[in-house]
Amino acid sequence: MELLIDNLISPVVLAFALGIIAKLVRSDLEIPSAIYQALSIYLLFAIGLKGGVALAETPVREVLLPAGVTIVLGLVTPFIAYFALRWFGRLEKLDAGATAAHYGSVSAVTFLAALEAAKNSGLEPDGYLPALVAILEVPGILVGLLLAQSGPRGGLGAAVREVVTGKSMFLLNGGMEVGAWCGPANVAGVAPFFIDPLKWG
Repeated sequence: MELLIDNLISPVVLAFALGIIAKLVRSDLEIPSAIYQALSIYLLFAIGLKGGVALAETPVREVLLPAGVTIVLGLVTPFIAYFALRWFGRLEKLDAGATAAHYGSVSAVTFLAALEAAKNSGLEPDGYLPALVAILEVPGILVGLLLAQSGPRGGLGAAVREVVTGKSMFLLNGGMEVGAWCGPANVAGVAPFFIDPLKWG
């Protein structure tokens, strides 16, 4: 119980809870669209950048197994969610597929909250975990999009293009590539803006 309380009492989790409360009490609190977009772009790129820097320092063999498990989970989870939503939730194909894609992927906020909980538990998460977030997005969203399609039009190629060029994936993968190519030495100049403000890692 003490561990649970420690995990819940953190700025990331409590800020998320505050947003839920604001919605429930119908508060007029609203983040301007421009600020929301700017924060989203910053956070996604920063997560990718930090993960890429960690990848540059991590032997490939150390990442292979976690990456493989991540891909398998990204493929299996949306299938389970889709069929559960279709059979038990009685959702339409499009709704079930879209929801399954969310289950297969992971949000940046969920990722940060999970890392915070792990650190509060005395664990030290590996620095390359943001790279696994980017890896997880691809199969999760791709499978969800394919399941949601009502017909053959577009097919796999259109689904892949939508995943790769979408804002979240583009920023995560782009930041990861930049971080991996530059390494910690070249990223040091922008670390106070992109790396240091993030508590995790």
